[in-house]
Amino acid sequence: MRYLLFLLIMIPLKMMAASVLIIESYHQEYEWDRNYNKGIVSILGDEHDYHHSYLDTKRLPQTSFASQAERAWQHYNELKPDLVVLADDNAIKMLHKRFAKTKVPVVFLGLNTNPRTYNIHNQKNFTGVLERPLFKRSLLLANQLLREKPKKRFLVLFDNSKTSIASLEQISPSLDSISMGRVSLDFVLTSNISTWKTSISEAKVKGYDAIFIGLYHTIRDGSGKHLSPEQVIAWTRDHSPLPHFGFWEFTIGPQKNIGGYVLDGYLHGQHAGRLIKQVLEGASPSSLSFVFDSKGLYLFSKSGVERWELKIPDKIVQKAKWID
Repeated sequence: MRYLLFLLIMIPLKMMAASVLIIESYHQEYEWDRNYNKGIVSILGDEHDYHHSYLDTKRLPQTSFASQAERAWQHYNELKPDLVVLADDNAIKMLHKRFAKTKVPVVFLGLNTNPRTYNIHNQKNFTGVLERPLFKRSLLLANQLLREKPKKRFLVLFDNSKTSIASLEQISPSLDSISMGRVSLDFVLTSNISTWKTSISEAKVKGYDAIFIGLYHTIRDGSGKHLSPEQVIAWTRDHSPLPHFGFWEFTIGPQKNIGGYVLDGYLHGQHAGRLIKQVLEGASPSSLSFVFDSKGLYLFSKSGVERWELKIPDKIVQKAKWID
C-alpha cells in the first residue's frame, strides 16, 4: 500500500517537469552565461528539460544578428516550450515583440536597458531580472584601496557594445565625465584594439589613478577580426601602468582585473530561477515584479593585489572571495 501511495505521489510531480527554452545573447562558453545557467538550475533542479539557443552576438558581426534571431525563433516554434528565458539585452531587443504576441510565459534576465524602452513592463506574459552593475560600491572600494590622494581620477573603459552603453547610461546618461564625491570619472567606449591599447598605455601620463575595465568582448583588430576576450584582458593586465578593477565576476582573475565589488552571474541566475519557479507553479508573470541584484561580491585575485601592493581592509578581507 505504501509503495502504491508513493507512485501516486510521484506521478503528478513527474508531470510538473517543464520544457524551458533559454535564448542567450552570447555563446555557450561565455562565463556569464555559464554562471547564470548554473544559478537557474540551482533553484529549479535537474528535473526540467532545458534547451538553449545561442545568438553569439559577442563574436559575430551585427550583420548576422537578424539571422541569428530568426534561427532562435524557429527553435521556439519547433519546440513549443512551457516557458522562455530571454537572456541579456540583444536577445530581449530582437525578440521581445514576437514573444509579446504569444501566450508563452517569458522570464528575462540581464536587461541593462530600461524595460520601458521595449514596453516590456506592459506585457502580461513578461517578468524578469534587471541587470544593474554595482558601480558606486565598486568605485567606493577602489577609493578605499588607493589612499595616496584625497581626490582621484578613474578611467572607465568598455567596449562599444549595446550592453556597455546601456550599462554606463545608468550612471552617466550622456556618457560625459562626471564626479562622484572626491572621484572624477572619464568614460571611453571603443571596440577598436588600437584605441583600446592607447587608452590603457596613456592612462597614467594623463593623470588617472586607476582604470575600471568593464566589458571587452566585442574588440576587433584593424581588419575587423574579432579578438578573444582572454587575449584582450591578458594584454591589458600585462601592459597597464595602473591598477585596474572590474564590475563583473567573470572579469576578475590572475590574468584579468585585480578585483572589485562585482555582479555575480550565479546569483543573477538564481533571481531568474525563483521567478521561473513561481511561473511554473502557476503564477502569472504580470503578477511578479521585476527584480534586480541588490548585493554583489567582494572578489580579488591574490596575485593581482600583491602585484600592485594593495592593502585590503580587514573587514573586506573577511567577506571577500579570492580567485588564486
